[in-house]
Amino acid sequence: MKLKWASRIVALSVGAIFWSVVPLQVAAQDQAPQEPTSPWLWSWLKEGKISFSTRFRFEGFEREGAPFTGTAYAPTLRLAPGYETPAFQGFSVFAQVEAVFVTGPANYSIPTIPSQNRPGRPAILDPRNVDLSQGYLRWTHDISNKKLTLTLGRQELALNDGRFLSISTWRQVHGSFDAARLDTDLPLNFCFTYAFINRVYRVDGDEATNGIPLTHTHMLNMAWSKSDRMKVALYGLLLDYRAPAEFATSTQTYGLRVNGPYKFDDDWSLVYTAEYAKQMNYGTNPNRVDANYYLGELGPGWRGFTFKAGYALLGGRSLTDKLSTPLAPPFNGWTDLFVNNPSAGGGNGLEARYLNASGPIRFLDGIIGTLIFYDYHSDNLHIHYGKELDSALAYKVKRVSNRWEIGWRFGRYWSDRLFTNAIRTSVYTSFTL
Repeated sequence: MKLKWASRIVALSVGAIFWSVVPLQVAAQDQAPQEPTSPWLWSWLKEGKISFSTRFRFEGFEREGAPFTGTAYAPTLRLAPGYETPAFQGFSVFAQVEAVFVTGPANYSIPTIPSQNRPGRPAILDPRNVDLSQGYLRWTHDISNKKLTLTLGRQELALNDGRFLSISTWRQVHGSFDAARLDTDLPLNFCFTYAFINRVYRVDGDEATNGIPLTHTHMLNMAWSKSDRMKVALYGLLLDYRAPAEFATSTQTYGLRVNGPYKFDDDWSLVYTAEYAKQMNYGTNPNRVDANYYLGELGPGWRGFTFKAGYALLGGRSLTDKLSTPLAPPFNGWTDLFVNNPSAGGGNGLEARYLNASGPIRFLDGIIGTLIFYDYHSDNLHIHYGKELDSALAYKVKRVSNRWEIGWRFGRYWSDRLFTNAIRTSVYTSFTL
């Protein structure tokens, strides 16, 4: 029975890709063409933009020690068709459906969904899910060659590099936000973004026991940029949860970020980032929070290849007085063990030192390779948590279509004082229209 369903799903995905790429040609040899009831409306709708993406992934995750009794494995398929109407008087509408299917034998845990919770297996947060992932009304207006855009509805949001607010493009359910967002260009290469976020849709799906959190959250970002040189962003995130279970993560965060690359010529550049943020308790949070965030990255770039050394500090003094990022996906390592800023293993907070190398491997037909090594300590007491090695390969099948990608991702964690040894690996194929 499972094989029949798997074959049907594969057939559906192949068919969806085919009909999205190949223009529909209807030959009406036996029947006379029928005039649409509204020729103007049909002609206008045909000018809209169809989008489509699909990704099949097989992911395995193994962790040593209790309570884990075996390896988790998850074959999943994501389909995400969407449509955007053409603009009328500056207004347009976009809608996207996101469907995730389990395509074969699987055994993995999603702790927040009772029907998919397997306590003896590590967590892979790719639930079965069918939902409206995005649906919004957008209005765009030009004022003195400066663009003003207002977006209202369910949408994907990101603040700078996503450390404090973002969706997850790696998980099959990306997540989204019910929000009102304003983007505007300003003189002298400045731009400004404001968003009010009302609800948060997480990667573990709508059936999760932690539900769809209601928030009164304000996001502000003022940015200045100079092409091929520098970008400076001054930002704020005021996160105020409305459900008691979430009160302890209501915080206000203010930060300054400067990053490149700084290009010397067509071949060489300097890759750099410097960022500082202060986080304090806010709104419904009953605890005192006074935590710092530091990020520094530096290294050379050459013909698409980059090598950089990095340092990230997520401050922490106790279980309640530490930096939190509940609106962001995992950031430190691809094993996703550090999805939260830890307070365990004898320490609090997280200090991550890392080396990152990435670029095209020319003798492998331009496959993009990435290699990252992390060394983790706590902020408080400087306890050594462990080390992690991540690697990835991504290949665009250009002979068929530049939109088709095949890839592999691997993460290996060696434990010292936090968690246990772990291995997470994935193979995938994706197509985006």
